[in-house]
Amino acid sequence: MTPSIAVLIPYFGRWGDWAPLFFETVRRNATIEFLVFTDCDTTGLQAPNVRVRPCSFGEYVALVNERMGIAFQPPDVYKLCDLRPLFGRIHAPELRGFDFYGWCDTDLLFGDIRAFYTDDVLASSDVLSTHAHRISGHFALFRNTRRNRHMYRRIYAWEEALRRPEFVGIDEHGITNAYLLTVFDRAREKYGWRLDNALTRWASRRRRRRMLLREQYTTPFLPRPWLDGTLDSAQPDVWYYRDGRITNTRDGDRAFIYLHLMNFKSSRWRHDGTPAPWEGMERVCHATPADMAQGIVIDRSGIRPLREER
Repeated sequence: MTPSIAVLIPYFGRWGDWAPLFFETVRRNATIEFLVFTDCDTTGLQAPNVRVRPCSFGEYVALVNERMGIAFQPPDVYKLCDLRPLFGRIHAPELRGFDFYGWCDTDLLFGDIRAFYTDDVLASSDVLSTHAHRISGHFALFRNTRRNRHMYRRIYAWEEALRRPEFVGIDEHGITNAYLLTVFDRAREKYGWRLDNALTRWASRRRRRRMLLREQYTTPFLPRPWLDGTLDSAQPDVWYYRDGRITNTRDGDRAFIYLHLMNFKSSRWRHDGTPAPWEGMERVCHATPADMAQGIVIDRSGIRPLREER
């Protein structure tokens, strides 16, 4: 039987203008359920595999505090990202019956998720990330086990991290360390010991068992080599969505699990310090879900129907 998957999306405020395209790619991944907690208008964005729970930001925070018995007081919606390692506990009632749960950003365009995370891949994995060296904040999946639901407790000073007003990023480095750091790693951090022998290597391999940390190259212009090993400004900046497939002009017919729009819209994480091409643009998206049947192009000028390229 195909494993069931639920993806959690708490989102408040205002959708990006590409939201109809994001939800169209969600709709096309019909065997995966997306659970959305939001105060945004979802008219026209819903699909059979999208379950919307209308609520305000304050109501969602109250739900978190009630279920976790904590006093979480985020100053803004971005701080909610630090809650992601706790999602398995917070949303245990909603996740009952699902084999896997996870999270995702909304500045994504999904390809065919099941083509990458097949039944065989899921059968051999308990944690799945689209980065090679850490759990990815923009999309990650976890087997719905007690161990995974409670792994947040191993994050160093997780309660303090939630009390801090600024976003700390425990949805990536914190939860990654919780899974991967061995007793030898912690001794190195605390005492400066540097041990490298058969035992420490075995401990490290054991920690990684059933974790699929595989770089999927979903986010161009990050400070890491691209597919061919290059790290330069020639990372692909022209991408296509055609009939459920994400490709680009640099990597031939290679399909990608999704495209993350982060470095098109924000300069904060771009590796080369160059400005993001969409920053300051009043309108980015000039395509509709209907255009996606024929294809759309994503480049420095925004998102538009592919037919305009012909």
